[in-house]
Amino acid sequence: MLRAFSAQPEHNPNGWVGENWRGLGYDVYAFFPEFPPDGDPTNDPIGSPGSVGQGDLQVDYQDTSADFWAIVDALEPHAVVTFSRGGAIGWEIEAVEGGHGVGGGDDPALDWISDGFGEQTRPTQDSVDARSWAAMNDHRVERAASLLPMAAIEDAANALGVTSVEIEQGTSGSYLSGFLGLHGIAYAESTPHAVAGGHIHVGFGVPVEDAAALTEASLEAVLQAHPVETLDCPR
Repeated sequence: MLRAFSAQPEHNPNGWVGENWRGLGYDVYAFFPEFPPDGDPTNDPIGSPGSVGQGDLQVDYQDTSADFWAIVDALEPHAVVTFSRGGAIGWEIEAVEGGHGVGGGDDPALDWISDGFGEQTRPTQDSVDARSWAAMNDHRVERAASLLPMAAIEDAANALGVTSVEIEQGTSGSYLSGFLGLHGIAYAESTPHAVAGGHIHVGFGVPVEDAAALTEASLEAVLQAHPVETLDCPR
């Protein structure tokens, strides 16, 4: 669903469409892993190569942390929308992330489910970017609120009539979906020129063509909520 927005030919041989997308003044980029051999990580056990994937933002805490911050450091985006797949849902706009440390305990890494991959299977202080660790600590108990125009996204997605659409008042969970979602919000919170950040969860049953249409509708809602002429330039 994101492939057209990749500027990497190995992911998108048909060519990047994100430059000044829809004349809104924004360049839109997408980054994602690949899941050989069949493109479906759900066929493989958690932590196995087929489930972790290859390339950017693998289903691995350490790789996700390193790649996320490398991407935003390079592009300095004004808005970050993160996506993940899972569950018997449709198009789920997550209202909050974090809050997994409510039960207490001294180690924030244990708030997160093991990814089953590599020597470090949880996001430990010495294995993730310091900004990831700060976000995990800052939002152990107090959840991070989405900085996306959720109602506008909901309306735009509902207008397509292709799947159920919901603003979810829970979180994306304590696995890689929630971890990535927390990063998008943390970036927007900590970056003066950023105007939006948040997560959308995509159900297993949403066909790719519908998910692509929902992506475009959601992105347009985000960008229209923040006209480019109102932005501060980071450089």
